[in-house]
Amino acid sequence: MLSVLLSSAAGGFLLRGQFRRIRFLLPAFVLFAAVGGRIELLGLAVGLLILLVKVPKKGVAPWLQWIAAALAATLLGFRIQFVTNPAGGYVYLNSVSIPLTVLWVLIILRSREELRRTFPRPALQIMIDLLLVLNAALLALISAQTQASPIAFYLPFTLLGIVLATAIAAYRGESLPPLHRTVAFGLALYGVSGVMKGPISLSLLAPLALISFPIMTTSQALLVQSLAGVHPKLLPRWFSERGYTQGSFSFLLLLLSSALALGVVLAVHCSPTHGMLVAGIVPVLIVVHLSRRKVSTWLTRRWAEGIGDRSFLFDVGFHNLTLHEAVARAERMLFARERSHMIVTVNSVSLLKSRKDPTLLEIYRRADLVTADGVGIVWASRFLGLPLKGRVTGIDLAQSLLKRASVNSYRVFLLGGRKGVAERAARRLEKRFSGLDIVGTHHGYFEEAAGLLAAIKEAHPQILLVGMGVPKQERWMLKYVKELSVPLMIGVGGAFDLFAGDCRRAPLRWQQLGFEWLYRLLHEPRRIKEALAIPHFIGRVLAARTAVNLSTFIDLPGVEI
Repeated sequence: MLSVLLSSAAGGFLLRGQFRRIRFLLPAFVLFAAVGGRIELLGLAVGLLILLVKVPKKGVAPWLQWIAAALAATLLGFRIQFVTNPAGGYVYLNSVSIPLTVLWVLIILRSREELRRTFPRPALQIMIDLLLVLNAALLALISAQTQASPIAFYLPFTLLGIVLATAIAAYRGESLPPLHRTVAFGLALYGVSGVMKGPISLSLLAPLALISFPIMTTSQALLVQSLAGVHPKLLPRWFSERGYTQGSFSFLLLLLSSALALGVVLAVHCSPTHGMLVAGIVPVLIVVHLSRRKVSTWLTRRWAEGIGDRSFLFDVGFHNLTLHEAVARAERMLFARERSHMIVTVNSVSLLKSRKDPTLLEIYRRADLVTADGVGIVWASRFLGLPLKGRVTGIDLAQSLLKRASVNSYRVFLLGGRKGVAERAARRLEKRFSGLDIVGTHHGYFEEAAGLLAAIKEAHPQILLVGMGVPKQERWMLKYVKELSVPLMIGVGGAFDLFAGDCRRAPLRWQQLGFEWLYRLLHEPRRIKEALAIPHFIGRVLAARTAVNLSTFIDLPGVEI
């Protein structure tokens, strides 16, 4: 078992770094280390080199290339010399050994090439290679005839390591053309060197037998069109009505045939009961059929998406603005008096809350300006490939607008905080910003809204700062945004405590390093619950990155090689 793992690991490891240029020869290199110098390895290497040569994709050139590769491997040791006679003894092939071996290799290469054309996307290509190699590897583990041949035993595990390494590289966005010819050629020789000598030789062919389905249906289409002048139905009606394409239906057949092959092997080498275990794939396919659209929708959700000047993270669209740009946009809202505007500032904790609170999520979606209040949001945007220009916290945005208000005589109302906090904040702000006109204040712990609403309407503010914490302040703004008709309403969280001098903000250096949350936690231990949400947020971002990469990988266009 250790040697099996080492051969798979070697196949994957050699795909990295300097060995990429010779990746098509990796099976020969790895097997040389596993089984020593044998003439068959030279045949494998020469055949792979021939397949590496670029030839025209149409006409007889591909066939000539495949025949040359098959002949090289056959003349250098890979040959179907005999098969087991079910009645007893062996049937020696003698003069037909070489042409039969070449024909076998051609069938495998041609079938695999047709699969590449049917499923051009790299993700499906790798899935197909993985299915075929896993079939061969399972057969190698339970077949005594395969285990008697070192090359036949180690080759599928070497191919498995190469396929897995290719999948990882492609998932990471690295440029690696698919290795379908290497895999197909290796599997063909694997069958020749071990499996073809036994009565279950066709079990390896079963997964590839139905691969020819696209060829058959295409030929049928051409024949019907030429003879009758009508369009043939390439798919059963039940499948076509449910959105299946020619490719997806063929892939379904590939899964079923792979299960059939495994069932044959288990039935012959173990017991019929073990062979029946593969029937378990039927409920799996039913689940895939029922959930495929939901899974597709899940993969294309707005984990991370850029639309215009907004970066959508977990369905919340953040405006990609600097603080200066956000202030300029907010000022323009002041003069758009046809309606009220809401500005919200979102950090990682409030973003997580919106995942569980549909109302809060809807408020974030309807807000006129959404900024990243925390460094976690900025990090997440960069990690997910939609980098925001930087943080625009509620405190910084409020201070900048208050400074502009002192210059341009904008009327301001402060709502929120404990009793007396808003009043103290107003006095300190008026001293700090000369000319600032704060037309009213009110604490955030009120039971009846009627008196508060009347006071706000009477004051006629142009800017209403609401500091009640998330999600209370957002819910309040949404509820009364139309009734108050205040040009600009901004949720500022606990900013009034800072403005009133009741607590200190983290030093600038801590803010620049992204540790403002840690400074708050050290000075306000009661925030420990919010701090515990940070690992949860990081996990969400990592999961989103995985989903985005997977969706991108699946949607990659086919690679012509």
